[in-house]
Amino acid sequence: MVLALSSLTFGQGIDDQEDALKEVKRKLTEARARASELKGQEKGILGQLERTSEQVRLTKQVLSALRQKENRINKDLKGLGEQLLATESQLVKQEALMAVRLREIYKKGGLYQWEVLVSERSFADMAKRYKYMSLITEQDRKLYNNIDGKKRLIVQDKQERESKLMTLAQVKGETEREASNLSADEAKQKKLLSRVQREKSSKEALVKELQEAARKLQKIIDRLEKERKAELVRSRNSRIPAAPSYLERNQGSLNWPADGKLYSSFGLKKHEKYNTYIQNNGIDILSATGAPVRSVAAGKVVYAERFIGYGNVVLIDHQSGFYTLYGNLSDILVATGSRVEIFQQIGTVGGSVDGPILHFEVRKGGKPVDPLQWLNKKR
Repeated sequence: MVLALSSLTFGQGIDDQEDALKEVKRKLTEARARASELKGQEKGILGQLERTSEQVRLTKQVLSALRQKENRINKDLKGLGEQLLATESQLVKQEALMAVRLREIYKKGGLYQWEVLVSERSFADMAKRYKYMSLITEQDRKLYNNIDGKKRLIVQDKQERESKLMTLAQVKGETEREASNLSADEAKQKKLLSRVQREKSSKEALVKELQEAARKLQKIIDRLEKERKAELVRSRNSRIPAAPSYLERNQGSLNWPADGKLYSSFGLKKHEKYNTYIQNNGIDILSATGAPVRSVAAGKVVYAERFIGYGNVVLIDHQSGFYTLYGNLSDILVATGSRVEIFQQIGTVGGSVDGPILHFEVRKGGKPVDPLQWLNKKR
């Protein structure tokens, strides 16, 4: 029973890994399709960097999953090989035993059992001897069935081994192709970064694109704030002060949105990869690809999709003019208009040219404030 449950759990684990591999392959295919459609049309450096970074990240995930699959298949092949040797060894022993029995039957002839029975002096002795001979016959039949079963098992194991060897060859071929794709994507990324670092015009163009992205994001938040204030006026007397929000009551003690360490703080910072100064309206947390990203407080999701300059973004309205933004996500697990609870998972860490980075912002009255003033000081 325990073995059966263990096998089921293991099987479910393999299925989950296969599903995860299929999903990341799907995302990579879509990313490459988008890049192919925009080839020669996308003039902005920021967009090119984001798409190249996305392809590098997804290709690394595919490669990691393929190498894990290779390891699983090799482990299975090793187990099958050991099982095959053990079965063949048992078969040799059982065939040798069967050969001995056949020689004995051949030497003594087909009437031997009847001769043994009729030679007994009494019916009781004959009955005992008959029972004994029946047991021997039953053992011979079991031995034959065991030999037959072992032969069938060996055939099945050999077929399964051949199938896994073919799968392994296919996975190795796919791994080699993706490794080649990764080298090409990384070379393209390096070329783009080198261009930004080397050319003043490219550097200035990138800064302008980042500033434009920040302005577009600010417009969205300004619109949300305007709608919030208008609703406040309609629903009640705006002169009555609102009760402190959850963020205000817990300033300095909020949980961090993802595990990791501080990579870049709030304010004007020099970006090492771009070799230029960029205004950071939040903080960047160095985490791990695929790590859970959680809402620091309850609220309503007001934006949940891709945004140039920020990757996949979730923006949450916490009422009273407070918003939090989570950028560079790999997966978005919530939809626009949905409600989220405190510390609910809303996505997973994706990354940028800097690696698996979560970009996190806190907005008060729609304006960016230093998130470190709101998060706990455990890091």
